[in-house]
Amino acid sequence: MRHIIIAFAMLVVALVVTFGVASFLQGRAVAAGSSSVEPFVIVEAAKPALVRGATNKDRATSLFRERSAHTTSAQVGL
Repeated sequence: MRHIIIAFAMLVVALVVTFGVASFLQGRAVAAGSSSVEPFVIVEAAKPALVRGATNKDRATSLFRERSAHTTSAQVGL
């Protein structure tokens, strides 16, 4: 029973130290930054390249090519 209490106390201390240090470091980072700095960056989404749509036949043959390129020793019979 004593071991469980000690393990629980160690867990609580570890969590308090971890979150206490994280809070301290976040406070330092916020204080060091200027007020005009936003906590996120706005990035424009990239526009997709204009390519012709692949037909079902193109997709099926490309899948077959990818699968046939990776043969294992079990498939070869070694």
